[in-house]
Amino acid sequence: TADYIANHLDELARVKKDDPERAKKIGEFGVAFTSRAFRRPLTEEERVYFVDRRFQEADSLEMAVRRLVLLTLTSPRFLYPDSSFESMDGSWAKSASLALTLWDSVPDAELIKRTQSNRFKDPKKWEEEARRMVWDRRTRDKLNGFFHHWLELDRAYEISKDSKLFPDFSPEVMADLRTSLDLFLEQAIWTGSSDYRQLILADSLFLNSRLSKIYGDGKDQKGFQKVSLPPQNRAGVITHPYLLTSFAYHDNTSPIHRGVFLTRNIVGIALKPPPEAIEFKDSDFDPTLTMREKVTELTRSKACMACHSMINPLGFSLETFDAMGRFRQKELNKTINDDSELKTDDGTKIQIKGPRDVAEFAANSPTAHRAFVRQLFHHFVKQPTAAYGPNTLDDLQKHFTETNFNVSELLVRIATTAAQGKQP
Repeated sequence: TADYIANHLDELARVKKDDPERAKKIGEFGVAFTSRAFRRPLTEEERVYFVDRRFQEADSLEMAVRRLVLLTLTSPRFLYPDSSFESMDGSWAKSASLALTLWDSVPDAELIKRTQSNRFKDPKKWEEEARRMVWDRRTRDKLNGFFHHWLELDRAYEISKDSKLFPDFSPEVMADLRTSLDLFLEQAIWTGSSDYRQLILADSLFLNSRLSKIYGDGKDQKGFQKVSLPPQNRAGVITHPYLLTSFAYHDNTSPIHRGVFLTRNIVGIALKPPPEAIEFKDSDFDPTLTMREKVTELTRSKACMACHSMINPLGFSLETFDAMGRFRQKELNKTINDDSELKTDDGTKIQIKGPRDVAEFAANSPTAHRAFVRQLFHHFVKQPTAAYGPNTLDDLQKHFTETNFNVSELLVRIATTAAQGKQP
């Protein structure tokens, strides 16, 4: 970074080589750079140490700036912003926190300008500013990072399928499915009401011609188009083929992998580590058994069912989708049974008949809402909610409910909560 800035110094400082005030303007650039990195105006002592002294001791302007950049970007004031908030004026600390929370970056020129002008004396102005920043591309990129974690998308990177059983599968199909998922997430959050529930209730997929031949009606179409499907066949991310393909074996479905994902990430119920690891070996079972029958046999012990009483019903609800996420009604010429009874953590028993019931349950479950809020806060703030007060999670969940589960508004509240600072 130091080399780049030194090599592009005149361009960055907006000065010409023959400008008689070149040294002065480059010095002003040094002050601006360090101030931006520290997220606030420099004190007189900092200006002397980080800027003035570099120009006094270096043999050239370029060398001075190179040293200034190195010193600034290795300073705890830049690397550990939380520790420097205590020494900041309140408005500067809050603006720095907003930028770090929503962008993983420093305040932009607009935020700096508004902080300098004391625009934020009215607490409501912070909320307005956070709302402006939420709609910046950088917030979208950070939210995409959350979805990558929440939906465990790393699993898909090395997915392979048995070419004899799934001749339609290819890296190109997986790439198209990832685009389809990205388009779905973008549309669900950044258009309309930004309703979290649509992430798990939507009955549509974005399909191009290649995907339409596998998951749709086979029509040729230009680019990706939003295609509505029978509600019983699709339920948001729960049944998106990209995830269904990822949470499956190379030659068959995996109710356990799918069930664990739904339990932890969608329904929001924590699972304890299994008392012992049991490997699923398909060759150990009668080949005439369905996958549901095999998993039922494998997990029938009391020790297993402590968790699998939750995992299995959720995983079985997706058995109408094969290892590529294609809808099906039969396995081994047997009609697929996706009905189960789900016992929740409070002892309530719920009848599950396919993925739509799972989606409806999660969309209306305070436990699922709470888990989503908690995970989203942690991803953006990089701290647990409890660090910001014992009632923070309750307050965020209440706000989430009152705004009809608006994700973009939840991000605004998360950012302004973080800007208020931690509580002892």
